[in-house]
Amino acid sequence: MKFEQFEMKSPNNKLNNEKPPFLYHGSPNNLEIIKPSQKHIRDESEGLLVFGTPDKAFASMFLSPRTDESWSTKGRLNSVYYIVIDDEKRFRESDKGGVICQFSNNKFTCDKTKGMKDLEWTSKEEVKPSNITEHKSSLDTMMDNGVQVYFVDKEILIDLKNAIRNNSDHGRSILVGLQSENQKQNKNIKSFISSDNH
Repeated sequence: MKFEQFEMKSPNNKLNNEKPPFLYHGSPNNLEIIKPSQKHIRDESEGLLVFGTPDKAFASMFLSPRTDESWSTKGRLNSVYYIVIDDEKRFRESDKGGVICQFSNNKFTCDKTKGMKDLEWTSKEEVKPSNITEHKSSLDTMMDNGVQVYFVDKEILIDLKNAIRNNSDHGRSILVGLQSENQKQNKNIKSFISSDNH
């Protein structure tokens, strides 16, 4: 699904030009080998890729269940990840957890003009994880890693998507008025105001 990323102008919001020592990959399946997949094609011209990220919070958003744009939206605003879901029952019933794989960066490159820029690294070759951590709940894993999770009505999700596309604050004014699951559980609560997250 499409992933929205917006950073308010700040001297701290610069691309990282250093290659990370290792990368993470979130999956609903326990993978001994991660192969290039057609499930998540970023650009048709690139062909099949394996995706990795230096940010475990970002990887945690790809465990399970596989939400799509019809009932959710994902993003990153001022260095804070969020996911907004309009069908809590469906999400919880299909949440079977998953794994976060860690592997070397040896086969990976980063095109900072595409996708999540320096947070998204790709390889055209299969990759063998050096470490695999199993997680029973994707919801808990996301919150443990600081992802802000929201369960909302369909109308709110539609309004948020419209605001992301059309408003200068990229939906922030709506997000700050919602109560996250993190707030309900008092777990890793983060603000979308950039100065609060450093």
